[in-house]
Amino acid sequence: MKRLEFHISYICPHKCIFCSEYDRMKNFERHPLSLLQIKAILIDRRKKWFDHVNFTGWEPTIIPHFLELLKFTKKLWYKIYVWTNWTMFYGDNFAKESLKYIDELSLSVHWYSEETCEKQVWLKYHYKNFSKIIENIEKYKQDNFLFLNIVINKYNYINSEKIIDFVINTWYSFKQVLISLVAPEWSARHNFWELVFDLEDFKKYIPGIIWKANKNNKILRFFWLPSCILWEKYIDYANDSHWEERHTIERFFNKSWKVSLIDVYSPDNSRERCFVDKCKTCKYKANPCTWVFEKYLEYYKFD
Repeated sequence: MKRLEFHISYICPHKCIFCSEYDRMKNFERHPLSLLQIKAILIDRRKKWFDHVNFTGWEPTIIPHFLELLKFTKKLWYKIYVWTNWTMFYGDNFAKESLKYIDELSLSVHWYSEETCEKQVWLKYHYKNFSKIIENIEKYKQDNFLFLNIVINKYNYINSEKIIDFVINTWYSFKQVLISLVAPEWSARHNFWELVFDLEDFKKYIPGIIWKANKNNKILRFFWLPSCILWEKYIDYANDSHWEERHTIERFFNKSWKVSLIDVYSPDNSRERCFVDKCKTCKYKANPCTWVFEKYLEYYKFD
């Protein structure tokens, strides 16, 4: 499978405290991709044997003509993955039509109550709309593979099990849960000090999270987590072991400071991460493990 990550959106109604895209996306808010541009790139990459596309960016589902884009992409025989804050799925017609074409849908939920929702995304109504959104997805789903994505930070990492419980109790029938650390990139890099937490402390919550996932027959992956934080018997839960190389298409400023597009090749998941002394003799390097965030070392020891 040849994977393509395509940043098609540079707008988002949310203000997530951990957003690693805010600064970068804000730069290109006035430079959206046209539907014609997106289609042309999809055709070109299909000719180069890409067959899996992840529509991402800020919030991909709110761009104009998104449903038309899904139909077009499916005609090219792509497998379609959409990573979303699920705002648009509040509408019955959008949920019904989009789920005809989306193969893999990942909903981001980082909270379990109205108060924690406001803390994470600054929007109380998002919590109030959640049950209707899940109702629509469950009503109109077909053979979609459903994911749950939880970004953990200083304010919610101890509540990972509560978040999983909350989503399960809404009857969202997700098959896989991805628990992601905050990536210290762009705006999240500036306030990383406010979001980062001690991974050694997080260790004590890992067995409970794994038990919760297994009890409910959910596939579980930890994203950006160094393998050594997991006990040996839990090593397969590290997402590094399941990472697949990919290309990312996104906006950037060229040497003349003109807005353009760039194709970034990622053979592994090592960006912003580094080796420390303990990595030299670590048996998990072969898994592979792509180490610890370099920015993390400014706040906590990793030895």
